[in-house]
Amino acid sequence: MNERWEYRVIDITPQIAGRPGEKIESTLNEMGAEGWELVAALRSNLMEPTRLYLKRRKA
Repeated sequence: MNERWEYRVIDITPQIAGRPGEKIESTLNEMGAEGWELVAALRSNLMEPTRLYLKRRKA
């Protein structure tokens, strides 16, 4: 079986107001509904965006 994947990288800017992680959670829910799966999430420090790495099977 020769599976093919497509990948997506999304940067989420830190929020000052609101519930911590709210934007990340809503983005992950939206992407999950489109078939994307989170592979990794990285952030170097509090002032930098969180970078989400996602993948899904290519149609």
